[in-house]
Parts: sequence; structure tokens; C-alpha cells
Amino acid sequence: MTGSELVDYQKVARLYSQGRALPDDVLARWGAAVRPHLPAGPLRVADVGAGTGIFARAWSSWGAETVVAVEVSEAMAAEGRAATPYALGQAEALPLAAASIDVVWMSATFHHFADQAAAVAEIDRVLRPGGVVLVRSLLADRTAENWFRVFPGYEKALVRALRQDALAELFGHRGFEVRHVEDVPDVETTNGEAADWVERMRHADSLLTALTDDEVAAGVRTLRAAPGERATLDISLVVLGR
Repeated sequence: MTGSELVDYQKVARLYSQGRALPDDVLARWGAAVRPHLPAGPLRVADVGAGTGIFARAWSSWGAETVVAVEVSEAMAAEGRAATPYALGQAEALPLAAASIDVVWMSATFHHFADQAAAVAEIDRVLRPGGVVLVRSLLADRTAENWFRVFPGYEKALVRALRQDALAELFGHRGFEVRHVEDVPDVETTNGEAADWVERMRHADSLLTALTDDEVAAGVRTLRAAPGERATLDISLVVLGR
């Protein structure tokens, strides 16, 4: 992730690394979702806002010859550096050469950028002709119902999430168009497991930090009232090109 007013990633890097880890089957689903939209290889991928490198590591099996993890938080980079090359920097001033990247990947990070228009301009600068931008995110105006909606105050948390129309407009100013959008099933879990995750990630997730302690506690109680029920969460993939 990038530096952000929503979460102090310098403090929660180790917790984030553990709490955001994804099972192999989920990573495989995301790999299957992105492959049809990739340019012909060999590919150089920039994972912008890479956090602890969860997806930067996965890209080597998704068709990337080279992956550069761009991250502004030194603590987050330190968690992932052992397995992935990192370049410290922010999205608004990418530490990458012009026209040097085939794929820009951003997972749950774009809403943290302080100047989103400047970030898009930088993505435009570093992307090669024929390159693509892949955004993995909850979309406030699209993503399906999920377990998080049981929390009082969910609407104010959703204000922090991306909107597909806003994303299309921002990239449209730089000549990009939305080529594809789909919802990808993410981690399959139960209400009880979701409640456990919320309690661990209370201060390490940007949607949860929008809520008060009372709102978090109320949502956890609702989840624990039916702990065995299936809890769903789909995350959207947006593919942009120019």
C-alpha cells in the first residue's frame, strides 16, 4: 500500500502481511481473470502500492518476466523485500522510466492515492504502447453484497471505495478506456471467520478504520450470531487500455 491517512502502514505492516495473505486457489482465480487481458510477452509488471508483495510474488506465475513492486511505506516493503524487488516511491512520482512497463497492477490501493489525477498521469508516462492497467478493488457502484454490509456505518466506509464511473473518468482524461470489468470471487469464509478477521484487522484495513469502535463491535456481534453461515466477498477487476 501507499502512504495513507486511512491506515498507518508503518505500524501495521506485519499484521497486514498476515491478515491479507490469500490462499493459492484465490490467487489462481485472479491469475485466470487477468491472463486474457495481458499483452504479448515477455512482460514487465509494476505492482503499484504493492504492500508486502502478496500479488507481486504471484505475478511470476501469471506471465510476468519481471515484476517491480512500488511501495512508499518502508515497513511494508521490508516485509516483502526478501522475495520481491522493491522500488520505494509513491504513485504520484513513480520511480520508473518512461514507457518501461507493460502492465500496471494496483490491488486495493488506488483509493489511498492523495492525488489520483497525478497518479494516472504517472501511469500514462511509464506504460508502453499496448500496455494495460489492471485495478483490483471493491467498487462502490458495482461490487456485490458482502458480509461487510452488516456493519452500522457501512455507507461512510463505502465512500472511501473506488467508483467505476470515477475511475473511468480519471483515466479517460489520459486517453484510456475501460475494456473489461468483472467480479472475481475472493476468499470463501464464514461469518465467524470474518468476525475473527475484523478483530485482527481493525486498525489495518481502510474500510474498518472509517467505523467507530461501537460500529465495529455491533457488526462483529451480528456475524457471531450466525457463525457458520457462508460469508461472501467479491472483488472487482477493471481492465483499462488506450
